[in-house]
Amino acid sequence: MSLVLRWHTYKLYIGTSRGKNALKFAYLQKALSFLDGELELLRLKIQHPEQFSPTHPQTFKSNLFFAFKPKGLGIIGMAEIVVSLWLLGEIIGMDGKPVPLIRIANAFEYIFDFSFGDIYDKQEAIFDRKPFNRTKALDTLKNAILKEEKKRNQRQK
Repeated sequence: MSLVLRWHTYKLYIGTSRGKNALKFAYLQKALSFLDGELELLRLKIQHPEQFSPTHPQTFKSNLFFAFKPKGLGIIGMAEIVVSLWLLGEIIGMDGKPVPLIRIANAFEYIFDFSFGDIYDKQEAIFDRKPFNRTKALDTLKNAILKEEKKRNQRQK
């Protein structure tokens, strides 16, 4: 109880400062106010845990995994695919509008059980590549299809 009393006394002391330290004390007041809010939230979580349960528990666990290979697709390669899909603007949400890049990235992470980290950093890494190397992963995918087409044509002869 004495800790709470000191806390409130300290808050009153901070709120009454003036002069050259007024800005510092204003920031301290805001920090204390934030901490008060967090403490109240914790108190509510303890008293009413049922109100804070997740509304959409994740029940799906992907059985697909992404094998990162240096000559094939890597994280940046997957980002190439995601960014390309996003730039086309043909991946749409329930509202019929194109979805943001982050939603497509989250879907890929969810399906293939990996993490981009920050997809926007990966997007910048793609555009920072040299022009002849910018679509490395897409070129690899294109070559895989052309190789398979060549195999099928040889079998048909």
